[in-house]
Amino acid sequence: MSKLIIFDMDGLMFDTEPLYYKANQQTADRIGLPFDYAFYEKYIGASEKDFFNAMYQSFDKEKVERFITDSTADLKDVLFAAPPVKKKGLVDLLDYLKNNEYKMVVASSSEREVVRALLEGAEVLDYFDGVIGGDDVTHSKPHPEIFIKASSLAGESFSKVLVLEDSVNGIKAANAAGFPVVMVPDLIEPDEEIRSLTLDVCHDLHEVLTKIKSDILI
Repeated sequence: MSKLIIFDMDGLMFDTEPLYYKANQQTADRIGLPFDYAFYEKYIGASEKDFFNAMYQSFDKEKVERFITDSTADLKDVLFAAPPVKKKGLVDLLDYLKNNEYKMVVASSSEREVVRALLEGAEVLDYFDGVIGGDDVTHSKPHPEIFIKASSLAGESFSKVLVLEDSVNGIKAANAAGFPVVMVPDLIEPDEEIRSLTLDVCHDLHEVLTKIKSDILI
C-alpha cells in the first residue's frame, strides 16, 4: 500500500499569508472597517466562511457585506500579480516524494479554484493526486472533515498518512482526523499545547525531507 502526504498550502507551501493580510487590510482601509492584524491572525487556517462570520460578530454589518464583495477582487489582484513565492525546500520535497511513489494531496482552507490557480502558477500542480479546498467541505479546520476527505481523494488505501501544516487550526484538524501531523511554522510559533499535538516541528521543508528520507516521519 502507498504512503500519503497531505499538504496544507498557504504558509506551508507558499509565502501567501502576508498577501492575504495585505489584500484584506487594503479592502478594510478603503471602506473604513476597523480591521487589523490581531483580528486576522485569529483566523489563519480557517475558512472564508468562518472568517466572515467572525467579522459579522465584530463589525458593522453593512461594511462587512461591502468587505466581502470588494475583498474578492482585491485578493485576486494581490495573489495573482506574480507567481507565489515557494517555501524553502518545497520542490526538492515534491521531487523526492514523486520519485518514490508517495501519493500527495493538497487540503487548503482557501477556495479550490484559488488553490489550483496558485499551484499552477508555481508550476507544481502536476505533482499532486488531488486538491481539496475550503469550499469542498461543510466544516472548516479545526474540524477534521477536510483531511478525512483528502485521505480518500487519491482513491486507494494507504499504509501511512502524514499531514504537513503551519497553522494551529490545521494541526487540531489533523489530530481530530487521527492523522500524525508535522508543523512547519510560518507566522505563528507553536506553544507547548500545539507541540504536544504534533509528531514533530520542523524549521522548513528541507528538514521535513531529511527526516522523511531517514524514516523518522513516515
